[in-house]
Amino acid sequence: MVLTPSWNLCTQPPKICAASDAVVGHFFVYPLRVAAEKRGVPVATLNIVHNCLPSAWVCPPGFPDLGTWSYPLGWRLVRMMVNRIFLPRVNALRVREGLRPDTDVMTQTWAADRLNLIAVSPQICQAPPDWEVRHRVCGFLNPPAALVTDDLPMDLDEFLSPGNPPVYFTFGSMMPISFEYIRETVAIWTEAICRLRCRAIIQIPWDDMSVFDNDDRWFKVKRAPYNKVFPRCSMVVHHGGAGTTQSALLAGRPSIVVAHVSDQFFWGAELERLGVAGKTLKRKGLNARKLAAGVAQVMASPNMVSGSTALGRRMAEENGVATAIDLIERHLGDRK
Repeated sequence: MVLTPSWNLCTQPPKICAASDAVVGHFFVYPLRVAAEKRGVPVATLNIVHNCLPSAWVCPPGFPDLGTWSYPLGWRLVRMMVNRIFLPRVNALRVREGLRPDTDVMTQTWAADRLNLIAVSPQICQAPPDWEVRHRVCGFLNPPAALVTDDLPMDLDEFLSPGNPPVYFTFGSMMPISFEYIRETVAIWTEAICRLRCRAIIQIPWDDMSVFDNDDRWFKVKRAPYNKVFPRCSMVVHHGGAGTTQSALLAGRPSIVVAHVSDQFFWGAELERLGVAGKTLKRKGLNARKLAAGVAQVMASPNMVSGSTALGRRMAEENGVATAIDLIERHLGDRK
């Protein structure tokens, strides 16, 4: 079976689909499904968060959890809003390509008919009983250790070796290439570090690190392989992205989530539910005092630390990539 990553479909979708036995892509890339349908190629969608599929057992995104009695109404409202925003542009493309219009974005446009992979650890997400069989939780798609060739920079390894394990600070893709914004964020981080009197690693997406203050308590890095650095830290302060969240969990480390947008608040709530993170903070209005207080709460919670370690050990027994491959072969292995 030949699998084609969905980003290649941005150039010549029909031609690429025609040369593939199956295509797998992010659920949001709806032109992938259109191109695959036109060529009769089986397609699988991929979800990296588990709150986008309606269920009588799942609280709709953006709604307060008032109990299961409120979920059906909440999902009707969510689907109505999503369809109003996305369905016109989706169907404009489908009609132009001679395909039947979709009637619902969340269960049709964003979920392939044959397989919709949920790339979330089963330690976090158990499929609710009313999900269709096409919706399959495969696990976190972290690269196998043998394929991760990035090494820790020598000076970072030297910083990690002596002393107490540091706190890792990163806002990942939520750090725009704006020097003023980055400087403001780093100022909040470093003041929080000074308040906590801890050691830290701060991830800064900027080439010239000399423009930021130096201090023996923190190490500045543009990027680092999470699978190698997180296990050597005491905890992770991050934005609540799906990949960073599960990387911290896999490393067995507790978190503080500083949510910026949408599903990051959901991930923060999930970590709180699991007992492996402090109270979710908002990036808007964040200051060093709030951040330091959140980190201190986690540091002072042995149950949170031990719970994170235990969850990480269970996740380490999973193989999301292998499970996903098996599901793809079983669900898309023919061209019916």
